Amino acid sequence: MTKRFASLAAIFLLFMGMAFADFELRTLTVTITMNPDGTAHATEEAVLFITGNQSINLYEDSVVFNDLSSWTTRTGISDLRTHVSRAYVEISDLRVRPQPVSKCNNLAQTCYASLILDYDITPISLQQGGIVSANLYKPRTTKYSLRSEVFSFPRTKTDDIILPKGTTLEMILPASASLISFSRVPDNVQDEQSMFRFDSKTSSTQYFGTVRVFSWSGQTLSQFTLSYDIEQSLEEEITSFFSYVQTRIFNAFFSQDGIAYILVVATILLSLIWLHSLEAK
Repeated sequence: MTKRFASLAAIFLLFMGMAFADFELRTLTVTITMNPDGTAHATEEAVLFITGNQSINLYEDSVVFNDLSSWTTRTGISDLRTHVSRAYVEISDLRVRPQPVSKCNNLAQTCYASLILDYDITPISLQQGGIVSANLYKPRTTKYSLRSEVFSFPRTKTDDIILPKGTTLEMILPASASLISFSRVPDNVQDEQSMFRFDSKTSSTQYFGTVRVFSWSGQTLSQFTLSYDIEQSLEEEITSFFSYVQTRIFNAFFSQDGIAYILVVATILLSLIWLHSLEAK
């Protein structure tokens, strides 16, 4: 009886695997690594649960594709997308890196696999902020404030960010970041009570610890804010100033007006040289 039951169970699992071949998004981790200049790099890891040999074979046959639209079509998962909106920032160098299947159960015809998305985040223009807005509010010190509207996670009616179950948002700040403030204490540093101080003026919590990687999972981030300071050294400020001056001079010379001025000056110089040569004769 036991052997017969086991055989029937195996046949049932085989049938289920064939009949319900599918892809399911199990977890999603969106990691934003901030650069000291306010640009960023995003890595999104989507862990898939694959059911059925047909879907497993489809996944393995598709590893040659590194574009997002191909994977969205093949898996039928609409949430395989960038969770940073192109309406607010520029996204470049986007690629998809499929990882090999793992934790396979041959009897149940199931496997896990990860799709990793990589892309860079920059401002659309010099006038618009990128994923953060920058405010040089005192000499050599810039305050960077996260623009939460950039994220394309689900939203409540009051525009709060919803991180569904299994979804994690991770922010990696530069090592030089200071005066770190956020509206919601990150999950990974909640035990560091002595490293927090509430600022009544800004209604935010300031963090003074050494951690620079912060994460929030499966929750609603009400009126989510995150800000931090980056202070340039005097040497960096001088280098930036001369680089700025050099760029402005270069742009001025090679603009339409600049080229016209160069032609006028060149004409005058050539005329003076020609007149001087006539006097010499």
